[in-house]
Amino acid sequence: MEPLVKPHVTIDDGPSASRRSVVVGLCVAIAQTVALAVAAGITASVAMKSQTVTNLADVAVGAFLLLGVLRSDLPPDADHPLGYGRERFFWSFVAAAGIFVGGVGAAAAETVQAVLHPEPTGSYLIGYGVLAVVICLDVAALVSAGRPLTRRARERHMTLARLLWRGTDPAVTTVFLSSAAGLAGGVIAMAGLAVRHITDQPAADVVASALIGLVLLATSAMLLHTSRELLTGRGVSLAVTERMRLLVSKQAGVVGVPDIFAIVVGPASLIVDGDVIFDDALDVPRVEQAIVDAAAALRSSWPEILFVYLNPVSAHRPRRGSANIDRRPSRRQ
Repeated sequence: MEPLVKPHVTIDDGPSASRRSVVVGLCVAIAQTVALAVAAGITASVAMKSQTVTNLADVAVGAFLLLGVLRSDLPPDADHPLGYGRERFFWSFVAAAGIFVGGVGAAAAETVQAVLHPEPTGSYLIGYGVLAVVICLDVAALVSAGRPLTRRARERHMTLARLLWRGTDPAVTTVFLSSAAGLAGGVIAMAGLAVRHITDQPAADVVASALIGLVLLATSAMLLHTSRELLTGRGVSLAVTERMRLLVSKQAGVVGVPDIFAIVVGPASLIVDGDVIFDDALDVPRVEQAIVDAAAALRSSWPEILFVYLNPVSAHRPRRGSANIDRRPSRRQ
């Protein structure tokens, strides 16, 4: 019989890819914050002030994400027998909340301040130069985070948008989306500064600051949704569940698979649980071997599966809330 715990193999690029993307994003955020702070002080641009504060929030976000990545790589122990994978979900949730509170709040505050107390703009040339550098840095961070995401999307036959919505590594997703939001914010700030330069109307800068806040609001809402879903034990899609059911049902000695489901427990880590009806002619050793074969087939198709729990049953049973639930012990593989 197989050992209870198999080595964890994933179809992702591994922890090093996530760590590299997060570190690159953090370094970019620090460099951008310093440059923007200097430029905002010189130009007095509202949009650039908003970008500075939002980038300062990005520095905190990057620190939270790095902590989550490092914690999630810890091996299982007695207190966390399934590992620390959900640490990444928690710290990604904190990072998404930081984008909302720090980024959106700062943009709103700067917008209100500019409306109530407008200030003259200083050197436009410095503002253009710094924003150009900031945009280039965001492109670099976006490319760094996008490479593993596009590779995963291609391997899973998914679109990038679908992977961002349903992916199981929120750290890389957060770096990608925050970099995309930073890039959009940089372009908006550049446009606002240019319109103000041409028209000498402070309103253009104020509108740009408000638009930056809306971009960050949409980004944080998406990231909060993804992290919340993962923290609350999200399962795989119905299409994947049905493919798992079909694969198990094709194993020798299996008569039916009345119930099967999979739960995400970490970045690219799943636990599969199911009820299986076996041929009555099978004795206990052959049932055990059939469970081993079914578990191996599942892992072959989905290498991210960490544990497989298959329960021999005689008929369909409700998943919970019924006095008729079969209490026989599960066979663990």
